[in-house]
Amino acid sequence: MTRARRWWMAVALAAALAVAAVGSVLVYRWQMPRVRQQLVTVLADQLGARVELADLQVLPGREVTVVGRGLVLHHKAVGGDRPPLVRVERFAVRVPALAILRRPIHVRSVELEQLAVFLPRRRTPGPAPAGAGAPAVVTAPATASPPGAADAPTPPARSRFRESMRGPSPVVIDTLSSTDATLTIESGKPDRPPRVFEIHDLRLTDAAFDRAVAYRATLTNPKPAGRIEAAGQFGPWAADEPSDSPVSGTYRFARADLGTIKGIGGTLESTGELGGVLDQIDVKGETRTADFSLDIGGTPLPLTATFVALVDGTNGNTILHDVTAVLGRTPIAAKGGVVHTPGRKGRTVVLEAKITGGRLPDVLRLALDQAEPPMDGQISLTSLINLPPGDSRVAERLELNGEFTIDGLTFASDTVQDKVDEFSRRGRGQPENTAIRDVASTMRGGFALKDGVLRFSRLRFGVRGALVQLQGYYVLRGGSLDFRGTVRLDARASQTMTGWKSWVTKAFDPLLAKDGAGTVLPIRIEGTAGQPKFGVDVKKIF
Repeated sequence: MTRARRWWMAVALAAALAVAAVGSVLVYRWQMPRVRQQLVTVLADQLGARVELADLQVLPGREVTVVGRGLVLHHKAVGGDRPPLVRVERFAVRVPALAILRRPIHVRSVELEQLAVFLPRRRTPGPAPAGAGAPAVVTAPATASPPGAADAPTPPARSRFRESMRGPSPVVIDTLSSTDATLTIESGKPDRPPRVFEIHDLRLTDAAFDRAVAYRATLTNPKPAGRIEAAGQFGPWAADEPSDSPVSGTYRFARADLGTIKGIGGTLESTGELGGVLDQIDVKGETRTADFSLDIGGTPLPLTATFVALVDGTNGNTILHDVTAVLGRTPIAAKGGVVHTPGRKGRTVVLEAKITGGRLPDVLRLALDQAEPPMDGQISLTSLINLPPGDSRVAERLELNGEFTIDGLTFASDTVQDKVDEFSRRGRGQPENTAIRDVASTMRGGFALKDGVLRFSRLRFGVRGALVQLQGYYVLRGGSLDFRGTVRLDARASQTMTGWKSWVTKAFDPLLAKDGAGTVLPIRIEGTAGQPKFGVDVKKIF
């Protein structure tokens, strides 16, 4: 072959390639309206939505790239001035050229920019958990529909999702990714603002409309502030009722700042499993807070917990079915919820808590602004806990109502412990027996905390030979106290004295002996927890 012939063949080949390229461009330009129409039809059919698309371009090559702007999907059943179901500022779809000849079409990747998803409130009743309202939270049974100990939560009513499907998916996407997206869930109550979640990174794999899709996501949790990493499966999409779309997986909540919740502090770590539908998710997990604290000035303590809960995405309420926590070395069992407060901004913590065989210093260290706990012993209690929202300190907002028992009670204050020892000596009729010392006592009664004042009723404090019955109050800030009551001693009044005082007091034995007790004395305790003042109310004797 001559050199001239080779040159002419090269020119001919180049011309043919140029003609093919121009032809391909013309074909794709001619096909662009058809591509646009197919895209709109698929989205409308599979998502049950009315579709708007501002601009679309098809870029030919070995890999076809479809670039669009202003994609808006309106839920057909949602009217009014509410946001669209989906809004995408810009998207890019990449498809191998030969893939468009097969069904379903396999898309290599889809990239979304400024994705916003809006889930409208339910048009049909969803699965309503027991105890979803604030008054019923405390009495909700601890066994109410928790996921199994070994199995991940199972999405309910799977048949509803299948019924809403539009047939086999015509498109399968290898990878769909989005950055800086938002998920907005409309409140179930018209007067409540929607819940908004920022999703920083979202990646779906093997995505199609007719199946569950694997996902990985990183999102911001507003309170407590922190990032959540989640992975699992989402879908299939429930076109008729988007909130019914199932979701399951695992999550990790790292370095959450509890200080963003007014009144508490610490850094929380949490891991667990989730499952359910988009607006009602069952969660089973555990939390670890090495430095949990209250703003009343107590000492930070480690707090760990395992829990089973339901998160209602329509109103942000969290219903706690079963919580098992350990504060320091004190076990706590609880159930209740974090619920909306009618007429007020913020949420109320409503719990029913129980401690069995706990350490009193753990409770006191967290609650009292003192270097060392004033008492030691083993505590058991049951209490209703109510913490409404507000800007004031926890001590001023926290409300408690319950009963307690403390066994093996001793006091750090020598003044107080000496009085306890003295009660026991005199109660036994052995006022000079110094071998009776460091007497452990028992205490029980009812309590109620409100506006920072802890009030006690039916308070019984007993040691061998003596019983103190009191009622009164203790102010958390400052530690002032005021109690009134009686001391009942086994011994006669004269037996509690020595020397000439014993002889003088014998005349009062009949006056002070009452109700089967050797001696009954009205008493008062005033001052502070660190420096209490004890006295006998002489006027009441006579």
